[in-house]
Formats: sequence, structure tokens, C-alpha cells
Amino acid sequence: RITLEQSVLVEIVGIRASGSGEELALTVMIRSGEHSETRILSLTTGQYRELKPAKGPVTQARFEQLEQASRMCAALRCGERLLAYGSNSAQLLGQKLRRRGFTQEEARAAAEQLGSMGLIDEESDMRREVEKCLRKLWGAGRIRSHLRSRGFDREVLDALPDILEEIDFAANCAALLRKHYGGWPDDPAPQGAGGIVPLRLYAGGNPPGGPFAAGGTVISVLRQAAVSHHS
Repeated sequence: RITLEQSVLVEIVGIRASGSGEELALTVMIRSGEHSETRILSLTTGQYRELKPAKGPVTQARFEQLEQASRMCAALRCGERLLAYGSNSAQLLGQKLRRRGFTQEEARAAAEQLGSMGLIDEESDMRREVEKCLRKLWGAGRIRSHLRSRGFDREVLDALPDILEEIDFAANCAALLRKHYGGWPDDPAPQGAGGIVPLRLYAGGNPPGGPFAAGGTVISVLRQAAVSHHS
């Protein structure tokens, strides 16, 4: 592979549409003495209009500019594919792009541009994530931790209390106990295998006051269900 530290001649020898017309592919010939190498640089149509590359010799600085733009084009396309698989916050998308070999600057710029194009809607994405968590009977604390791990912006998370306001977490916790332990204990005390341990599975999803703040409410729900079950 020829490096640009060597004495080289760089020439754009071809320009063609690619990617269903959404990109332009530049064929670049790099020559150093008797050696030559061909590289393909892909640009978005927006980049092409901005940079206006044309066939013919280019300076090394110009080639580096085009090569950097091509990296950005690749980051954008990778980001679009990731978003097609599922919702991502801008922060999480940037992390995924970095794991795929893009620099921090490239990943951040691509995530910002995709967001400006309307492809990242963190508030709607957060609501979908909350719905998934509620279907799993997660508590508020666990949901909040999960959303933070997904990289949602703090301003977006400020809406979480309003979203969860009408959720009956005590009933959800009781349902989770039924799911994991089966049947209804006659006296579901808050200690031992029938109480504290399963409540830990719930991961603190109750109102302020700690992981087991709603424990009494949950036990009340369980007892009422047990009475109904035996009557």
C-alpha cells in the first residue's frame, strides 16, 4: 500500500453514481515511481456538491480531504443501518460506531448529522424502551438505570416520572413474584425466599424510599390475591 509520505502523484480518474444514486464513487489513482494503486472514495451527494471534486490531478491535501469525507460517508451509512435495526440514542449510536472502527470525532459527527436529519428521535425512542421494560414487569429504578445505560439525554429522562405516574408498580411486582415463584404463598412475609429475594428481582422499581419501599403494598396485593384464590 502506497503511503502519502512517499513522493506520489494523485489523480481522480473516474466519477460515477453508486448506492441507487445516493452516493458518488471517486476512482483515485495513486502513483509512486513504478508502483500504482487504485482507491475508491464514496461521497454522499451533499458532500459531492460541497467539495466539487473533478477528474484530474489533485494535491495530497485535497486527497486527504476527500478521504476524510469518504470516512464520514461510511460512518453515516453505518449509522443508518444501525438505526434500521432499532432505536438508539445519539450517545449509544456514537458508541456503536466507535466499536466499528470509526474515530470518536467521526462517530459524534455522524450521530449529530443523523439526528439533524430526523433519524434519531430520543423522546419517542425512550417511550418505546419504557414500554418494553414495563412488559417485562421492571420497576421504575431498573427502567431508569436501563435508559441511562442506553445513553438517553438527561433532558429526555426528565419526562420519565410523568410517563410512569399512572403505572401500578406494586401490582407489577406481585405479578413478577407469581411469574418467578408460582402459586400464592399463604403468608408472603417480607423476609426470606418469599419476600426480600424476589423483591430484589424487581430492582427497586417502586416509589421513592428505597428498593423495598412498596414492599408492604406488594404483600397486601399478594394476600388479597391469595384470599381470592382460596375462596
